[in-house]
Amino acid sequence: MQTQSLPALQAPPPPGLYGAPPAGPKVLPWREGEPVLPGYHPETRVRKGLVISGAIVFGTVYLFTAIGGGDAVYRGSPGYAALFVPCAGPFITLATTRQDDLETMALVLDGLVQITGAALLVPGLVVPRRVLVRDDVNQPFVLPTPMALGPSSAGLGLVGRF
Repeated sequence: MQTQSLPALQAPPPPGLYGAPPAGPKVLPWREGEPVLPGYHPETRVRKGLVISGAIVFGTVYLFTAIGGGDAVYRGSPGYAALFVPCAGPFITLATTRQDDLETMALVLDGLVQITGAALLVPGLVVPRRVLVRDDVNQPFVLPTPMALGPSSAGLGLVGRF
């Protein structure tokens, strides 16, 4: 049994809008003082890799630490309230409470992992990187286009990039 394909009701794209993309990558690394390539402009961007990895490492560990601290305080151990303090909380808790060796090791590791996550996150936000971005990448456009709304009907839609 053969299946019939419906004829496309979309008009071909106007020349220049959907043709071959311009040559060259969308984003290039760039340093202040280097020449700007034709067709590109400099932009400042956050370091996404550092921000994402730092936020995941710090946020996950801090969330579980705060939950554990809240549980300990709820059960009657007020010395564990310091666990709500980011990065320094586990070390403050070491000084204000009595623990066995395993709990001491867990608190030290917890504090070190929180510091590592913060050490990734903060520079990612504070020290941006400069890049060259192709000029045509961020130019918005909206184009009315005929579109199929069903097997035997036609309509008008908008196609664009923002």
